[in-house]
Amino acid sequence: MSYEVEQSFRNIVRFYAYELYMIDKGNKATSFFNDRQRRSLTKIGVFEKIYVHRGCRLKISEKARAILNLIDLSSIALTEFF
Repeated sequence: MSYEVEQSFRNIVRFYAYELYMIDKGNKATSFFNDRQRRSLTKIGVFEKIYVHRGCRLKISEKARAILNLIDLSSIALTEFF
């Protein structure tokens, strides 16, 4: 991928860092994103579809998780979400 595409992907992960962190900890993606956003984030590679006996689940891709681990979540103002 080109540098611009990689930078765009990193920016998306940073923008949704709090939501992705909460999904990674076990919350459902439907709690934070509407259908259109989930489809878009899956298409660009932020989410991966995992098929289980109850249907399809979304989990964070390894690439997005690696970027998320580099982000210091204490720098995100969590008070705006509550």
